[in-house]
Amino acid sequence: MFSKEGVEMVEVKSIQRKDDTLVMKGKVMGSMATTILIRPEDCWQALQLLGWRTLLRMPLILFRGYRHAARSS
Repeated sequence: MFSKEGVEMVEVKSIQRKDDTLVMKGKVMGSMATTILIRPEDCWQALQLLGWRTLLRMPLILFRGYRHAARSS
């Protein structure tokens, strides 16, 4: 994840599921290793932040990300 100036803020290394919690491992600001636990209620709150228009557009966003990643490799 990058700031609008292009500075890397969070480098996500992995996202795994442990029971009902998502466990995201990565680095913050390029140096601080971190483990972030995302609970089901956090997922729901994030979903509410997106709004319906963005939520309905997510499949297209994911597909474009997939195509871009496939071209890069």
